[in-house]
Amino acid sequence: MASFDAEEARTQLDRILTSDDFQASSRNRRFLAYVFEETLAGRAEAIKAYTIATCVFGRPPDFDPQIDSIVRIEAGRLRRCLERYYLTSGQADPIVISIPKGTYVPQFGANPNHQNGAMPTTDAVAHGSAGLLTSILVDRLEEEGDQSAFPNLTRGFTRRIVGGLSRFTDLAVFGPDGAAVPTTQPPAERVADFLLTGGTTVSSTQFSADLLLIETASGRCVWGERFECLVSADHLAASIDEIARTVVQALAQPYGAIFVATSRDVDDPAHTPMSSSASVLLYRRYARIYDLDLLESVRLNLEAAITRDPNYADAFSCLSLVYTDIVRYSLKPAVRDGRDPRERMFVLAHRAIDLAPNASHAHHALARAYWFSGDTEGSFEELKIAHELNPYDTAVLADLGHQHAMMANWDVGIPLLVKAYAENPGLPSWYRIAFAIHHFVGNRFESALAEVRKVNANRIIYPHLVTAACAYRLDRREEAAAALDRALAINPDFGRHGAEDLAKRNVHPAIAAALLEALADAGLSTGPKATGTPRLRSLTG
Repeated sequence: MASFDAEEARTQLDRILTSDDFQASSRNRRFLAYVFEETLAGRAEAIKAYTIATCVFGRPPDFDPQIDSIVRIEAGRLRRCLERYYLTSGQADPIVISIPKGTYVPQFGANPNHQNGAMPTTDAVAHGSAGLLTSILVDRLEEEGDQSAFPNLTRGFTRRIVGGLSRFTDLAVFGPDGAAVPTTQPPAERVADFLLTGGTTVSSTQFSADLLLIETASGRCVWGERFECLVSADHLAASIDEIARTVVQALAQPYGAIFVATSRDVDDPAHTPMSSSASVLLYRRYARIYDLDLLESVRLNLEAAITRDPNYADAFSCLSLVYTDIVRYSLKPAVRDGRDPRERMFVLAHRAIDLAPNASHAHHALARAYWFSGDTEGSFEELKIAHELNPYDTAVLADLGHQHAMMANWDVGIPLLVKAYAENPGLPSWYRIAFAIHHFVGNRFESALAEVRKVNANRIIYPHLVTAACAYRLDRREEAAAALDRALAINPDFGRHGAEDLAKRNVHPAIAAALLEALADAGLSTGPKATGTPRLRSLTG
């Protein structure tokens, strides 16, 4: 507090409390105001769970924080709301108010972004790991034909592409005029990994762009596309924005053209250690189909990467997601080195955010950790932040849709998933499980089977379970039995723990009940684990 007087601090508190981007509940707004005023009054040592519970939350005098964890839970939500505020409208505020974990006493610090009044550039995000980023130079696009009626159209279109690409913080993006993010130009001796080049044509009725992505090391064209829109004074800007968005997504989003081109360079997964950037690419290869045979190699390579390059935010994000999958699938490879996966997934995600607060990947990793620890509210908050930071990232959009669908929020979840696949057909196919379950609960069993057949993730149990449930409801008992055999080969204990497993995934109780009922009818045993082959009830009864 030495740098700020009380009036400055109160002005900052008012700025937060009146902002639409501070999305805390009224109770947590009182929470923040209470600990703030107690700290200013010199009573910070009295700020404890008991005083907050009784003075702010209305708990009785016999409140026991060891039994009732309301203060700890609400403090976590308040921290996330403050984080979101400072990532949005508060990014250039003069004072940062935070509540560090392990205490309820607020801290006040100077905001390093206040002087320039802007979000950190990719330079700041990539600090310490610039050499690990894939780089792309957006060339000056050729203007073909007479464009005198639209003198700045091509330049504006190029600027939109550069701005969109810079949302992907795993890319180092350079523009034709040095105005792109980051502001520091690449060293003269370094050639960007990729060159986006091409030209535009404008007529009185149409705008078109012919673009090529060149791999500079080989000179190979790895992607090319033509984009067109009608020229209209009323809709031209929106049309140009939409084309730029499509270009950015085709190139930079998960499993887009840049990923496809760079993934060829991933070393043999059995070879360790591999380069840090290759370790991230290996994770993405694994995550596309959840090839669990790769998981331990991915984990070991990423652990080596964060040791070798401790400022490489993407490696921390991916490793957090690995530990979340270990929790998600009840695996044991990470236990051998004494690290608790449930703790590790959070530590790594928070470290990624510390290194790259504007990286959607980092917040996406934290969202997954929250989801599989049962904090659905925290997960949705982090996904919302990730989406605001990078609206081009369809993996974030797909996770939002999938989570809403699992909670039976069909009107929200299904359209989000449809949009995600429309914008990125290369998304991992396992998200289609949500479509299949939606059809299943609507008794559209053939449609559910059609969706589940598109899922390329044979080591995941749920495609097989949905297949078994739908096939049995269609009276195709041999198909149901075969699918159930495949499911129980993956997890022979699912019959005993199915309800718990579905709850861990935050599946709506009505969905879980319908699926388990169909599986029980199909022959899933809920008895003790069998020795040898999985025990099934008769499928003929």
